[in-house]
Amino acid sequence: MKFPRALRKQLIEYEKAGFTITEIEPRSGSHFLIVFAEFPQPQIISKNSSSEPRAIKNNISIYRRMAAEHKGKQQ
Repeated sequence: MKFPRALRKQLIEYEKAGFTITEIEPRSGSHFLIVFAEFPQPQIISKNSSSEPRAIKNNISIYRRMAAEHKGKQQ
C-alpha cells in the first residue's frame, strides 16, 4: 500500500523516537489510523500535520507518556 510522503515522514520520526508501528489503516480523506506496539490506543493521524515540526515532537512526548502509563499498568 502506498502512503503519502508527508505521512511517511511522520512515521519515520516516530520510529526514530523508538516506537514500533504495527498497523496503518486509511480513513476518510487525509487521515490514517495508526496502531503502535507500545500502547493499545490507536491514533488517528492526518498526513497534513507534518507541516508543523513542533506538532510531531508534541505527539512523540504524548506517546511516550501513554507508553509509560501502559507499561506501569501491566506491572
